[in-house]
Amino acid sequence: MNNNAFLVLEKEIHSVVVGMIDSKGRPVTAFMDVMLADESGIYFLTSNNGRELYHNLNNSKCISLCGKTDGDYFHSKMITIKGKIRNIGKSRVDELLDRNDYLKKLYPDSEKEKRQILDVFHVYSGQLTYQEFATVPPTKTEFSFGGD
Repeated sequence: MNNNAFLVLEKEIHSVVVGMIDSKGRPVTAFMDVMLADESGIYFLTSNNGRELYHNLNNSKCISLCGKTDGDYFHSKMITIKGKIRNIGKSRVDELLDRNDYLKKLYPDSEKEKRQILDVFHVYSGQLTYQEFATVPPTKTEFSFGGD
């Protein structure tokens, strides 16, 4: 089930709402695209070009995210994660761009210098709740991933 939940998150949901705390201690949310989701966690990309989102993620130790597949409630899959996040820099930027055609168009191989503004954020540990309402009866699975 764990692999299935991560696959659903990356391939079927992809765009999620991420909640974090801003520099003034207020809750904020943003839409982000899941670039990779596997047993080691969830990976996002964002740019370090003065964006508030980048600074909020960079200053957060924990985030919450949620997403839902398209369709009505009774034919949907939902995922919620509460987890620890860290900036892992540029170490996986090329790999993540290669997995996502639309971003690769924005940051083509021929213009790799453009990629220098991107950092990878890794949700490396947390609790995941996976609900599938398209099954009878509906299923709900919770599990932990990663470590401290």
